[in-house]
Amino acid sequence: NIADAGAADHVFTMLMGDEVPPRKRFIQTHAKSATLDI
Repeated sequence: NIADAGAADHVFTMLMGDEVPPRKRFIQTHAKSATLDI
Protein backbone atom coordinates (compact mmCIF):
# COMPACT_ATOMS: atom_id res chain seq x y z
CA ASN A 1 0.00 0.00 0.00
CA ILE A 2 1.62 3.21 -1.17
CA ALA A 3 -0.12 6.31 0.12
CA ASP A 4 2.10 8.83 -1.67
CA ALA A 5 3.12 7.81 -5.18
CA GLY A 6 5.35 10.87 -5.58
CA ALA A 7 7.35 10.02 -2.47
CA ALA A 8 7.61 6.38 -3.55
CA ASP A 9 8.88 7.45 -6.97
CA HIS A 10 11.48 9.72 -5.37
CA VAL A 11 12.79 6.95 -3.08
CA PHE A 12 12.81 4.39 -5.91
CA THR A 13 14.71 6.77 -8.21
CA MET A 14 17.22 7.58 -5.46
CA LEU A 15 17.84 3.90 -4.64
CA MET A 16 18.02 2.69 -8.24
CA GLY A 17 19.73 5.70 -9.81
CA ASP A 18 23.35 6.32 -10.73
CA GLU A 19 24.19 8.62 -7.82
CA VAL A 20 25.82 6.75 -4.95
CA PRO A 21 26.00 9.38 -2.13
CA PRO A 22 22.20 9.80 -1.69
CA ARG A 23 21.72 6.01 -1.76
CA LYS A 24 24.46 5.51 0.84
CA ARG A 25 22.97 8.20 3.08
CA PHE A 26 19.51 6.61 2.83
CA ILE A 27 20.84 3.15 3.68
CA GLN A 28 22.90 4.40 6.62
CA THR A 29 19.96 6.42 7.98
CA HIS A 30 17.42 3.61 7.71
CA ALA A 31 19.59 0.52 8.34
CA LYS A 32 18.62 0.15 12.01
CA SER A 33 14.88 0.34 11.27
CA ALA A 34 14.88 -2.30 8.52
CA THR A 35 13.05 -5.54 9.23
CA LEU A 36 14.93 -8.46 7.72
CA ASP A 37 13.80 -12.06 7.51
CA ILE A 38 16.97 -14.00 6.80
